Formats: sequence, structure tokens, C-alpha cells
Amino acid sequence: MKEFGYGLIYLLCGIFMIGWPLRLLRMMDTCLAFIFFVNGTRKLLKAGKNHKVMDIGFGLLSIGFAVFIFNDQHFSNEIIRMGTAVYMLMYCVSCLVQYLIDLDTKEGHALIDLGNGVFSLFIGFYLIIHPHFDVNVLIILYGIYCMGLAGRSFLDGWTGIKKDYHWQRKHYLMLPAIVLAFLPGQRVQRLQKQTETEMMDQKTNEKTFLKVMVQVGPQGLQKVGHIAFAYKDCVYSYGNYDAESSKLNGTMGDGVFFMLPFDAYLDQMLHMEKNSVFEYGISISKKQAKWIEQEIKKLKERSKRWFCAIERENGFSHAQDYMNDYPSRLRNATQVQFYKIRKGKFKTYWALGDNCAQFTNIVFSKLGSAILNSRGVVSPGAYFVWLEHEFKKAKSPIVYRKIHIAA
Repeated sequence: MKEFGYGLIYLLCGIFMIGWPLRLLRMMDTCLAFIFFVNGTRKLLKAGKNHKVMDIGFGLLSIGFAVFIFNDQHFSNEIIRMGTAVYMLMYCVSCLVQYLIDLDTKEGHALIDLGNGVFSLFIGFYLIIHPHFDVNVLIILYGIYCMGLAGRSFLDGWTGIKKDYHWQRKHYLMLPAIVLAFLPGQRVQRLQKQTETEMMDQKTNEKTFLKVMVQVGPQGLQKVGHIAFAYKDCVYSYGNYDAESSKLNGTMGDGVFFMLPFDAYLDQMLHMEKNSVFEYGISISKKQAKWIEQEIKKLKERSKRWFCAIERENGFSHAQDYMNDYPSRLRNATQVQFYKIRKGKFKTYWALGDNCAQFTNIVFSKLGSAILNSRGVVSPGAYFVWLEHEFKKAKSPIVYRKIHIAA
């Protein structure tokens, strides 16, 4: 299985990082210098044909940068130190905002979020104000992290071939969210080169009442993807759909979810929104189905009907004026219904905390999925990677995968 192969790669990377951190840094410097030198040479050769001053400038700049890196031999140290610092500060922001949301909703793990935020803030600033920090320490820590990923991959491979395999809630170690974020979009780009617009892989003919969908758009942040679930062919999708409440460039706002028949959702995503959709069918027991229904009922009880702009203003006769508003566009084409969460978890949408991926926890928490116990930001990309890995396991509850490629 591929999990064993990934585990071996992680293991070798971890051993190299822990055993020879200084050599790894020097190799990074050499590789960066080579890349800039090749890029600069290409630009100059191109300038020799088109005589563009810009190509000459970029070419000379790239070659000069390559010479600087090669002679300095500490460039990678700065990249790793500052890169780690920036990442820790970004993680700090995500944790502290989630902490404030937890305080407001009286849900979640406020103290854990506060502790993670303060710790990340300290590490981030410490790395910034100490330019001579021994980066070898960071490399060794990354090596230990890779060893942990190796252990997880080997365990995934082993549990995937067991006859009595089932999902368990446990801590799930994964790659950082920033690494996984754009994987769904990259996968779609590769699939678009094929002639098929629909691909189906099925393990059994079992009818499934639960589906999970990862949708990926063609541009910008749409490539990060969005995740939703469907129970008994009714789609539940959560996001920052109320533009009037939107803050921080759309990353925060009032939590709103919509309900829509699956066929209408799929048609809208493929033909109107030009989003490709990865659909996964999940086998559930009667007991799990009852649990899911109870959670959906609780969600509806703490929500109220929300009307989008085209509904509030009765603008269906001139719908073209509302086409820049996604909820209105969706409502004009379908009988979708929106609901705003009044209290509790998901009252406030936060892209780096209570987001669409965490919303899917409503159903996955009843199935014992390991990814739900992950620490840090859980993105649609993280779910996508996990769903792909689980589908490939023979005894996994994910019994089919259907890929719909937007035309």
C-alpha cells in the first residue's frame, strides 16, 4: 500500500534531518543557488531573442542572487528561521481569534486555543528577535515531526489491511494546513487533461445515505476547496454566506448553512459555478444514522431561517443584478434554503477555525473518524487527503468515490 511507501519517505527524511542538519542546510543553499542561476540564464537567453530590458534585468538579478546565496551559505538558515516565525505568528492569530469565538459561544476548547496562541506568539517573536538562533535545532525538530508522520503512515498501512478495520477517534498527525491547502486544486488540474468528465470507483453496490463532497473552483481561493456533506440526498453546506457580516477579507462572519437536494447542488456546482466535485459515499449503521439525525436536529433548533439579498428584495424579476452574490445566484437557480446559526458552535464562521471542514465534524464525530482529533487548522485539503487515503483501504467505510469534473 502507498501508506508504507509514504512512511518510508518520511522516515528517511526524518533520519537525514536529525543526523545531518547542517549538511541539509548547505544542500538547500546549493539547490537554491542553482535554481536562481538556471532561471537567470534562461531569462538572458530569452532576452537575446526578444531584446526586452525586463528580461535582461531579471536575468542579471537572478544570477546575482545565485552568486550571493552560494557565497553566503547561510541563506537557508534565514529562510527556515523566518519562515517558521511567520508560520507560528499566523497560527497564533488563528488560535487567538478562535479563542475569542469560543468565549462568545461558550463552546469549544477556549483554554487550549489560548495556550496554543500564546505559545505560538512567544516562539514566533523569539525567532524574529534572535537572528543567530541555531537553526539546526529547528531542523532536528522537523526531523522528529517527519518520524511521527512516518509512524502514522505505517500505522495507517497496517490498520488498512486488518480484517476488523474501523474508524477510531484518536490523535491524527498530518502535514501542515498550508502544505495541504491547494492539493485538491492540483488534483483537478491533472484530471482536466483527461477526456472523461465523470469517473467512478466503487467497492460495493451498497446504498449509502451519507456522502461527503469536496468541491474545487477554477481560480483564486476556490482552489483551496470547500467541503460539505449530504445525508439522505440533502446537502448541508456551511460558510460565510452573509456578505454584510463579513470581516477580515471574507475569512470571518456570521455562520450560515444551506440545505439543498443533492442533484440540484451537483448541477449548480458543475454547470453554474464551474466547480469540480469529489464525492465519497460512506457506509453507516442504523445506530450511526440515528446519531447523525439527532445532531442535524440540534443544529436546526439553534438556527433561524436567513434570507439572501434576492429574497429580501424580491429581485427575481431582475436576477442579473444579483449574480455577483453567491447566495442569491444559488437561490435564483434552485430552491435552496439558508439558515443562520443563532448560538453555540458555528455561530461565527472563521476560516482558520470553525470552518466548513470543522462543520463536517457534525457527522464525522459520530463515525469515529481520526482526523477530527487533529490539532491546529483543519482545511478541506486535509480532509481531501484523508478521504483519498481511507478510500484506498479495502475495509474502510468509504465504499465509493465519484469524481465530477466541471466542463
